[in-house]
Parts: sequence; structure tokens; C-alpha cells
Amino acid sequence: MLFFLRPPMKKVVRVLAALVALWPSSCARREAPPAPAETLYRHLEGEPPTLDPTVTNEEIGLRVEQMLFWPLVGIDRNLHHVPALAASWNVSADGLTFEFRLDPKARWEDGTPVTSEDVAFTIDRVRDPKVPAVNWKWGFEDVAAVETPEPSRVVVRFRRPYAQRLFAFSMPIVSRAAFGRAADAGRHPFASGPYRLESWEAKQTLTLVRRADQSAEAYPFQKIVFRVIPDGAVSFRAGSLGQLDEFRVARDQRGEAERSPDFQQHNRIALVPRPTVVLLVWNCRNPFLSDARVRLALMRAWPRAEVARRLFPPEGATLLSGPYPAGVRENAPDVAPPPYDPAASAKLLDEAGLTVGKDGFRQQRGRRVSLEFLLPAGQPMYVNIGEILRDAYRKVGVDMVLRPMDWAAYTQRFSAGEFEVLLNSYDFLPPNLDPYPYYHSSQVPPNGQNNGFYRNGEADRLMEAAQTELDDARRVELYRQIHRVLAADPPADFLWTVGQYWGISKRLAGVEISPLGLFHFLPGPLGWRLASARR
Repeated sequence: MLFFLRPPMKKVVRVLAALVALWPSSCARREAPPAPAETLYRHLEGEPPTLDPTVTNEEIGLRVEQMLFWPLVGIDRNLHHVPALAASWNVSADGLTFEFRLDPKARWEDGTPVTSEDVAFTIDRVRDPKVPAVNWKWGFEDVAAVETPEPSRVVVRFRRPYAQRLFAFSMPIVSRAAFGRAADAGRHPFASGPYRLESWEAKQTLTLVRRADQSAEAYPFQKIVFRVIPDGAVSFRAGSLGQLDEFRVARDQRGEAERSPDFQQHNRIALVPRPTVVLLVWNCRNPFLSDARVRLALMRAWPRAEVARRLFPPEGATLLSGPYPAGVRENAPDVAPPPYDPAASAKLLDEAGLTVGKDGFRQQRGRRVSLEFLLPAGQPMYVNIGEILRDAYRKVGVDMVLRPMDWAAYTQRFSAGEFEVLLNSYDFLPPNLDPYPYYHSSQVPPNGQNNGFYRNGEADRLMEAAQTELDDARRVELYRQIHRVLAADPPADFLWTVGQYWGISKRLAGVEISPLGLFHFLPGPLGWRLASARR
């Protein structure tokens, strides 16, 4: 699943005004008023574009949707499949038929039952070419039939086996009836989960309320208030004063958190893993970047290990050499991260026919080779990395221009494949490491998430074989072969996997951390409760 990097935005002139508008009491006195016991206050770095889970393509919306929607099959903290809307399921020996029996207690927020027709409707939406469900299409492209023999039973038949198919059914199910009557289901979600949307105040708060048919024993918070705070300095101060129960802590805020009496009184700090690959995505349609030698040269032109230590103190980040997160067995052990070697970089550029002109920059057919690096305006992490790359590339004769733009334009350009270079991250949610959606030649926009238009016949064949290989050990070896191919002919500069510091309120208990982080597994935040509560 694709998610854009969202590091905390830099402080802006309106910080004080925003803080006063959101929490006037915090400016009036040092000590914050206690949070209402039955309300959980959570942080969002931005406003979700939609709460339609079929088309959500970023993590912010997913955090809210986890409280509103159930999938057929959940994922627990150990990455095992667990019941959700489906109480049980069976998979045929050939991997082509999946039968699910729905939990008879599953209800929509108006009390009507969740039925097999809702499941069929959701799958139809994912497969509809007019619906931009790029995060889920990979699991349902080859559906042969969806059968609904009973309201509580659904059978999904496929044309070919796919080893990781069950992960596709962690997709949230939406209501056929609600989409039939709602003018904008993305703004007015119809919940199957324990909470429903009570209000949405644009760019400020989204308030969820526990459904009347859900027990306080199972879900102790009557309300969940998501506060939209794009500025990291504002969210850190609010969290330190006890006005947020969970919030990101930037690397340069960690020391302040350890020294701050406010933070220490209200919070504990946790380093939370993320199933993430941070990478520089190249557009291989660009004549310059279409040559693998050029891409390999750019990978060797900058000191990634030093940059990782500088950007992510104190422990740095784990460097990558391929398309999978650090620490997973799918990584080929014989492939190392690219070394910093400007001389080798210059030699590869020479071999690609890019000569150095009088101005010190490389030329291709008499024209200076220049790359445009897109970045969202006002986000320091992007700017820092962009400036480091620009200076390093310049030393081997490659010109790069930083092009800031607003977040909406940035994401639109990336989704359409209208860029040359940009920084992004792939969060594997669900934890399916299949690289097919990102690098197979059939998955270029608008079909999938191969936004860089990468094409490699050998990689295509290996990815196709891995999808149909049901033997676990053989499939892992195929993934490792894919790793080797993508390292030799890279579609991107794979950078690192890095954890995220988080502030967690001391008033909370039941906060678990999994390889997926704090969220995106069951029960996850649905299992949080007050530390004083007893079950």
C-alpha cells in the first residue's frame, strides 16, 4: 500500500494563532485541564481527503477508518489473520475459491445486518475501472465470480492462485445501501465498526462516537476526537500539555521531550517500527533516467549512511538495497546498500555518454541534463534531502532543481506519473510484500502504483511466478531473485527503513506495538483503555 511521507511541517507564522484557536486554555496557564475520561484525543498531521476506505490512498484516512469499518479478515499484532466481519473462512486446496461466513452479530450503524451483498458490492467497486481503488485492485483483478448463496455466506472464485490472497480480504467492507443513498459517502461514512462519525469540522477535528449497540466494557471511550494539526511544533506542545493521547515526536524534539516536565508528567515516549521503504522514485520515461547506468550512478553519488545518521539521530536508519523493508526474510542477503563512490558514479555517467560541458554539468546531445525534484512545500525533511542530493549530484555533473508545490498538487503529480524524481515511502499495509503492484510493467498509471513507469521483462516474469507460488520457501527465494534484479536495474533509489518516535499518554493502557506500528492491526487502538480501568 502506498503512503506519502508526512514529516512534521515547519513552524509557520500562524502557529500561535492556531494553538490559541484550538486550545485557548493552554495559552492561559501552564497546567492543562484534565482530558475527559471517556474521550480519546488523537492526532492527525492533515485532514483526510476522504473516508471512503475503498479509495483511501494515505495513512491519515486509514487511521480514522480503522475505527469505523471492519474488514472481512483482520490482522493481529503478530501478523496473523483473525476473524473480523467473517467469523470463519475456508480456502480450496488449489487456492482459487474463498468462502466466508459472516458474523451474525455484524451490523451497520443503523442496526441492519452486514450481508454477503455488501461484500459483493465492495469487490465490484474495487474492480470498477472508474473507482481509483489502487490499493486493493491487486487482490481482485482476476475474480471469476462472486456468489452470495445466503446473506451470511459469500464465495469468491478466482482464475489463478495467488499466495498472498488472504491479505486482500483485510480490505474494509462498505455498505451497498449507504452508497446507493449517500451523495458523498467519503464525507459521510456508514460504519460497521464500533464507532460512527458524529461530526467533521473541516481542517480542525473529526469526532467519532461509540455506537449505541456497542458496550463500554469492550470499547471504553465514548468519543474519539481526531485533532488535525499539521504543524509538528503545535502538536508536540499540545501533547506535552496532555491535550493529545498520541502524537508524533520528531527526532529533533526527542531531547526536548526527555527534558520537559510537561511531557514527562503526561506522556511516555516510544520508538515505533514502520513496515516502510523510503525511496527516491525515478520516472523511467525520462530519456536521461531510462538508462540503468545513470540510475546506478545517482545511487553512488551521495553518502546515504552519513545522511541517515544526520537526519535520524540518535540511532540513524537501517539502509536498504531493495524493495522490501529492513529485517524481513525476503531481502536477498548477498545484496548490499549502494556505496558512496563519486568516482564510480562519474565513470557510469561517462559510459552512458553524458559528457561534462564547460559549465561543469553533464550534457546529452548538446543539452544540459537537468532533473526536477518535486517536493511538498513547507516540509523540512523533503527540503533537507533534496538539498543534500542537489549538492551531491552537482559534484558528478548532474543538475537538479528543487520544485516545491502544495500537497494536493504534489500527490496528484505523483499519482499520474508526472514527475522526474521525488521522495516517497511505501508502507506495506496490509503486510503483503509482493512488489508486483509497484514494479510490474502492467501496473503503470492508472492501472496500479508503478508510478515511475518501470519496465523489466525478467522482473515481470519473477513477480508473476511469485504470485502463483504457494510453497512458502520457494516464494521467498523468488522474492530474493526479484531483489537482485531490481538492485541491478533499479526502478528507484531504495533508501532506508526508519522508526518513528511517538508520545503516548500515561493515562492509556493496552497500547500495543506491532511490526505494523501502533495502528493497522486488531485490536490496535480499539483495545486502548484508561490505565485506571479494570476489565
